[in-house]
Amino acid sequence: MTQRRCARESALEVLYRFDIGNEAIDKSIVEILKKIKFSPQGEKFFLKLVEETNKNLNLIDETIKQTLEHWTFSRLSSVDRAILRVACCELLFFIDIPPKVVINEALEIAKKYGSAESARFVNGVLDAIYKKKCD
Repeated sequence: MTQRRCARESALEVLYRFDIGNEAIDKSIVEILKKIKFSPQGEKFFLKLVEETNKNLNLIDETIKQTLEHWTFSRLSSVDRAILRVACCELLFFIDIPPKVVINEALEIAKKYGSAESARFVNGVLDAIYKKKCD
């Protein structure tokens, strides 16, 4: 697994813990950094991803909500919500990462951690966010 994939999965874990139990983000970060041996670049990416997602959470959530069709934000599973938050953050704020890479990474993570329908759902939402961003 690449350092960036590991960082994305770890960011997902932080946001998932926060979402389901309102666990402090700083506490989750410390636990993950003890557990995962990131390279310096991997750790930097992980920390930036969590920080940017948390700092811009209202905008990210609003972007996702505006994109959902026939779903409400609260109806999303916590795992899908966390995957979408991390990927949406990358699409909006990490302009150095190609959108297709962001979406593909999110799909792979959704296949690993989400339900049977998660990857298809995540793909549809992220593709719509990407297209809206490009308009």
